[in-house]
Amino acid sequence: MIEYRNLEALAAVVENKGFDKAGEALGITQSAVTQRIRQLEELTGQVLLIRSQPPAVTGAGSILLEHFRKVRLLEQELSVQAGLTDFSQLPLISLAVNADSLATWFSKVVSRYFYLSSGYLDIKSADQDVTHRLMTDGEVMGCISSMAASFRGCRKDFLGSLVYRFVSIRDFSAYHFPDGIDRDSFNAAPKLNFNRDDQLLANWAGQFFKDSKAFNNSSFVPSSEQFPIMIREGAVCGMLPDEQFKMYQSEYDLVDLSMEKPVSIPLYWHRWSISSVELDVLSRIIREEAEVSLTK
Repeated sequence: MIEYRNLEALAAVVENKGFDKAGEALGITQSAVTQRIRQLEELTGQVLLIRSQPPAVTGAGSILLEHFRKVRLLEQELSVQAGLTDFSQLPLISLAVNADSLATWFSKVVSRYFYLSSGYLDIKSADQDVTHRLMTDGEVMGCISSMAASFRGCRKDFLGSLVYRFVSIRDFSAYHFPDGIDRDSFNAAPKLNFNRDDQLLANWAGQFFKDSKAFNNSSFVPSSEQFPIMIREGAVCGMLPDEQFKMYQSEYDLVDLSMEKPVSIPLYWHRWSISSVELDVLSRIIREEAEVSLTK
């Protein structure tokens, strides 16, 4: 039988990114943490942790980690319902949310959740094409993802689409695209991408041009909040969510270069399919805010 304290040690190593810090969090020695992990691996007959820096769970380890976190969440909710006041036992919901949602509509989700719940949020930011990896690794309880396929043991809701426009300030457009946008002028123009996983600009250009080079003459800035500010300075063009474009269009003198073909990214809410009060409350808020903010 798997001992709960050994599962707790596994989670502590992953969450604290090391054996020493896991021991500090649990109030035991580093060697005791190592012994508990070894007992788990001997019992299951599988390697559960890759001894990297920081340590990472294997496939088998992610299954045990997810199980422990589900049990812990339900225990935390029970403590709240029983009227216990130990704040260290309040529910902590871990999520993976794409950066553009965090910079726009999801901030309202967070505010409403704080008012309506007794828990806290631990949000990890990643591209909408990447957030599902954190879900499959057992690192989060829910995620906003562009992936439509359902996860094992999870529920899924289609939320709507986040619309992106290719934009610049007016002076930039007049200088770099005086005769309109074609493949050569697009490839030559200074551009802004979130990171090298970001395919938004490539997807937009691919609608019009063969051999478009979205990463040509590109700067990479992994901050959704900085995108409109850097575009405002007039040195780059890039993709903005529709909400940001409308918010800054007049103030920054932004122009829509999308040629009536913005990019729409479908978003889905995936969550554990357990009877969790906190996940139920959060899921309802997410659906309601998406209904207002996203395009169906």
